Amino acid sequence: MQDEGVDAVIVANTDPHNNEYVADPWMYRAWLSGFHGSNGTLVVTQDQAGLWTDSRYFLMAEAVLEGSGIELFRMGEEDVPELNDWLGEQLAVGQTVAFSGSETSLAAARKRIEVFEKRELIVRTDLNLVERIWSDRPALPAGKVDVADVQYVGLGFREKLAQVREEMAKKKLDAYLLGRTDETGWLFNLRGSDLENSTVVLAFTLVTPEEVQLLVDVEKFSPEQVEHLNAGGCRIRGYQEIEAALAELPEGTRLLIDKRYLNYALSRCLVQCEVVEDRSIVTDLKAIKNVVETKNLRECLVDDGVALARFFCWLEYELEQGTRITEWSASVKLRTLRATIPGFRHVSFPSIMGYQANGALPHYTVTEDNDVEIKPEGILLLDSGGTYRNGTTDITRVVPLGAVTEQQQIDYTSVLKGLIRLSLATFPKNATCAQLDGICRSALWEHQRDFLHGTGHGIGYGLEVHEGPQGFGGRSSERMKPGMTTTIEPGVYRTGEYGIRIENIVLCVEDEESFFGTFNRFETLTVFPINTDLVKVDLLSEEELTWLNAYNGWSYEKLADKMSDEERSWLECACRSIP
Repeated sequence: MQDEGVDAVIVANTDPHNNEYVADPWMYRAWLSGFHGSNGTLVVTQDQAGLWTDSRYFLMAEAVLEGSGIELFRMGEEDVPELNDWLGEQLAVGQTVAFSGSETSLAAARKRIEVFEKRELIVRTDLNLVERIWSDRPALPAGKVDVADVQYVGLGFREKLAQVREEMAKKKLDAYLLGRTDETGWLFNLRGSDLENSTVVLAFTLVTPEEVQLLVDVEKFSPEQVEHLNAGGCRIRGYQEIEAALAELPEGTRLLIDKRYLNYALSRCLVQCEVVEDRSIVTDLKAIKNVVETKNLRECLVDDGVALARFFCWLEYELEQGTRITEWSASVKLRTLRATIPGFRHVSFPSIMGYQANGALPHYTVTEDNDVEIKPEGILLLDSGGTYRNGTTDITRVVPLGAVTEQQQIDYTSVLKGLIRLSLATFPKNATCAQLDGICRSALWEHQRDFLHGTGHGIGYGLEVHEGPQGFGGRSSERMKPGMTTTIEPGVYRTGEYGIRIENIVLCVEDEESFFGTFNRFETLTVFPINTDLVKVDLLSEEELTWLNAYNGWSYEKLADKMSDEERSWLECACRSIP
């Protein structure tokens, strides 16, 4: 910073595509601060350092940053300044703030530049100072690529490309740049290993009516795969050639970009284009799962439920035998069981194996360093999932490992009521995700309970576990459409004690027409019993109790034939009806 005359640097774990999860070479903030949460931004000045993160990571960040000299700023809390505003207050007129434009989205960069220039600060986007001192920074990932078979994805890339071009024609576009990696993965049905716990491939795609360019490391492909893509009219170029490809666009090209996924440095290469800033076309196309995908996902969730049942049967038996089980060893066991399922690729995110107080951390991640023993007492929260060739899963269950308290029962039953209430909802086709979010939360509010995270997120198919545009949240104006797969996952968290969250994947489907228009509802896809030992039955309505017993009975029917006698006995107990 002193060498470059820089007074403040902004550092994040962001890559050129603004992916949620990034490959090791772009873990700049984690390398510098030690904080590995998926959301967080670090600011370093000559005499201060601060980390901004959201409520999911407050407790994790506190522990990691203790003694580091980095102050924690709790985003969303009262009197906590926004990062750009805080930095603007710290610096004097004429001082310089820097961030890397190559790893910052156009949308984020604009916000920063607007704030800083109003305060008459100098902004540099051409520097990555962390990269200079990170002497052993990992190389770009070079994993091989698979092409998903049409029997799993329903459409080949030529058909998907035709859909994209149809939308381009409607918008009178000459070109369209796909910046986010899962969009390229969806378009070409590519599955790779460039990101941990994700099947996406580091790539850009540039589509015109005449050709499509895939900018990627061609060494990741077999000759047969290259031939397949070429035959479909795809021209493959090197990943680093993206600037050249954009520079080659003719003067006046009407180019669609999504400012969330195009990095600021690349946006500077478009001076000859008529840039159209709008939501990426693929965002909406891939959000609606086709009939082949939903059929496969239903089968995938049965297999995933079998793995979970085997895990909980194993856990219960080993604890009864006095075997020492820890969060880490349990996570390894669960992954091993999922890996036995045909088509398994990897876990869809690091398992949240939260025992007791660790369950109160919504995005807790266990490592061998912070591992704790799971004992036959208290509460265990398990949030986990797998990515398979026929789908992506995400499920949360809570089980008591000993005696339970009335407070735990009320907390648990309130969360369960929220899940059931939204699962049973019918709603007009124009209902927003914010309205649906309130349906779920109302069940918790009745018992003076609440939670700070969203009620649920869109879920990808064989790609990323978190997928937009939909997601249940109080500020979301998105509309839930038939074909969208989304999680419902309300929770209650008591810091230092335990956490409770129950999560299922649901599919939005059409319900009925009425005088007032078309109404939709949800079909629950997740197949695994919801624990009833923590239920306070007198808090459930007759309709809610009927739903719970029917759901657990349905789960038994789906899973029982795939279990051993011992496992089936455990499952029968877990799925039993309650009066």
